Amino acid sequence: MKTTIIIVNYNSLPAFRACLDSLLLNTSPPLEIIVIDNHSEDGSVAYLQTINLPVVQIIYNQTNLGFTKACNQGIQRAQGEQLVTMNPDVIVSKGWLDRMAWHLRNNPRTLIVGPKGLGIGGRQAPGLLCYPSKLTAADRKFATVYRRQSEPTKFLIGCLILFDRRLIEKIGFFDEKMPLGADDFDLSLRVRQAGYQLRVARDVLIKHLVHVSFKRSDPEVCRKLAELSYRHFNRKWATELDRYGWQRLFEDEEPVYPGDPL
Repeated sequence: MKTTIIIVNYNSLPAFRACLDSLLLNTSPPLEIIVIDNHSEDGSVAYLQTINLPVVQIIYNQTNLGFTKACNQGIQRAQGEQLVTMNPDVIVSKGWLDRMAWHLRNNPRTLIVGPKGLGIGGRQAPGLLCYPSKLTAADRKFATVYRRQSEPTKFLIGCLILFDRRLIEKIGFFDEKMPLGADDFDLSLRVRQAGYQLRVARDVLIKHLVHVSFKRSDPEVCRKLAELSYRHFNRKWATELDRYGWQRLFEDEEPVYPGDPL
């Protein structure tokens, strides 16, 4: 089954280099990688222009369109049956995609799968398992100890998610009114509201460097985009937020929608 990996890049060099190298080295074919550059100003464009690989396609936006609109650009161009959207500051290890895809295939009510991750909190945090400091060795241990184990969750962090075409059929594209932040909360609620589940693959460990582009970009621009996103999210989900509160919607064990984990 062909996979399309969609990476939205904005001022994330050199983390993006490491991200792409890890994908090319550790991801099983058939594969296509679509990189959407949101008008980076840190040398990313010059680097992208040096890439000449059949599996890599690049879209150069003339302005920063935001994360969700760029993701939708990639989804609309994608040829794969299953898709990944990810940040350019994520590192993966060998076999990550095969393991995540197993959970998507074998849990029919699941629309999105996410990994465990260094630099990720909540249910996706690595937990108490003693593991090596090197990602490759740590991921190998997770793959062995938690082989084909996964668990439903109320929320998946959007730094790396796997889904197939059913996601777009059931709930539609990413909400483009959330250009920077809150999109993963929105996506999680929409999946659950439609009666489907989100799932954490316990046997996959990635590394998320966290907010690399924020640190290399104008903080005032980032602040305004984030405010715009969360303002829209709060309006869109005002009824649910008022009725249940943040903790009930995303953090505790109490169900909100019929398919929620108990």
